[in-house]
Amino acid sequence: MRWDLIDKFDVLKKGEYARAEKSFTGNEDFFAEHYSGDPLVPEPLFVEMIAQTGGVLYGLGIEFKKEVILAKIESARFLVSVCPPCRFFVEASVDEEREEGAWVSGSVFLNDGKLVASAKILLVAIDSLGEILPGKVVFNDRFLAHYDIWNVAKQSEGTKV
Repeated sequence: MRWDLIDKFDVLKKGEYARAEKSFTGNEDFFAEHYSGDPLVPEPLFVEMIAQTGGVLYGLGIEFKKEVILAKIESARFLVSVCPPCRFFVEASVDEEREEGAWVSGSVFLNDGKLVASAKILLVAIDSLGEILPGKVVFNDRFLAHYDIWNVAKQSEGTKV
C-alpha cells in the first residue's frame, strides 16, 4: 500500500466534502531516493492526496459502483515546501458531479492550519480497468474496510461543512 497517500478519513459527506489525514515520518523510501540528505515532500504527492480524498468522496456518491481515476489537473498551486516529519489534513469538495465524472477542488494543510497546496481536478468514473486488471482495483472490499468508509460516512452525516 505504498502509494495510498491517505492514512485515514475523518469526514465523508456524500456529494459534498471529505477530510483526510496523512503523515510522513521521513523514513519513507522515496525520500532517500529523491531528496537524499535534505528531504522535502514531493509536490505531486499533494495532488495525489487531493485526488485520493476526492476520489473516495466521488466514489461514495456513486456508491463505489465504478472505478474512479484522475483524468485531468485543471490547476495546482504549491505554496510551501515541507520537510518531514509532518502531518497533513486534506480537504476535498465536489464542485460539479455527473455519473461519468466530477470536478473536485481540494486543499492540503499542515497540522497548524497553514495552506500547503491546492488543486482543481477532474475525476472520471469507468466500469473497469480492463481485462489486464479484472474486478475492482480501487474500490474493492479490502479498501473500503481498511478505511472504514461506510462508518466514517455514517458518522459524518450530521457534520457541518
